[in-house]
Amino acid sequence: MVEAITWKPKIDRDGKEIPGCFISDSGYTVASAYVPEPRFTLTRPGGSAPFAYTDRKGDVNRLVRADLQAAGEVKA
Repeated sequence: MVEAITWKPKIDRDGKEIPGCFISDSGYTVASAYVPEPRFTLTRPGGSAPFAYTDRKGDVNRLVRADLQAAGEVKA
């Protein structure tokens, strides 16, 4: 069985929540943007630029799991 990915609000250096930005238990960042339609960007732990974009919220966990699997960090 695949473990659930948990998310919490991302906090800035001043300890304030960043609106529309979340971090997973494995360190992935997801941010919502409106350019001009709603999009979600995903950034790897320690990354400075997104590696994936999606317009469907339901794709976020699937994309993180696929990236972890490709890196050999989780099994299918």
